Amino acid sequence: MREFILKSNKAITSGDVNLKDLPGSCGRLDLVCRCVSSAFFLSHDLRRDTIFYSVHYGSPNPPVALKFVGSELKRVSPDERSIALFIKKALEKEHICIWKESTSGIYHAKKEFRDIVLERKKEGKRIFYLHKDGEPIEELFNPAKYEKNIVFVLGDHIGIGEEDEKFLDEIGAERVSISPLELHANHCIVIVHNIIDKICMI
Repeated sequence: MREFILKSNKAITSGDVNLKDLPGSCGRLDLVCRCVSSAFFLSHDLRRDTIFYSVHYGSPNPPVALKFVGSELKRVSPDERSIALFIKKALEKEHICIWKESTSGIYHAKKEFRDIVLERKKEGKRIFYLHKDGEPIEELFNPAKYEKNIVFVLGDHIGIGEEDEKFLDEIGAERVSISPLELHANHCIVIVHNIIDKICMI
């Protein structure tokens, strides 16, 4: 299982989603949609071994966490508008501290970014923080060292912030780099999938 956790600093936390202005009035919800598309969609198929989380800290009621489960997703298309419609439905719900299903494979909860990371940590999963100054991913992932249950943490265009970086260091998350350049979050997801795909085929 591959899991990705995105901290989205400005993404909207209500169902008042303007589908014509995802980047502006919705707090870069377009980026969240692109990450969902990159996490799951293949040509004529879905990645069913992937879970994606986005934790929204925008107005009016942060935080709200969304969880997308590849093995359960139905009727979602890879375009931003389609994904945004399903996110809108999830954000319209009342959020509590446990996951509730909005539509097939899409869940919502009142959870902090750190809560979700710690849940994965307690399950014994290895946590990687995608950072351009981390250890090259080629040195951490190869057929001899590859672990199946792994979690990748990444930030949006703002990043995850100093306090959450410190938190990740304190819980033993490993910094891993896929490029010496700063990349878009959705591109990072595609690159990570590609690297792991090639390892799994060896």
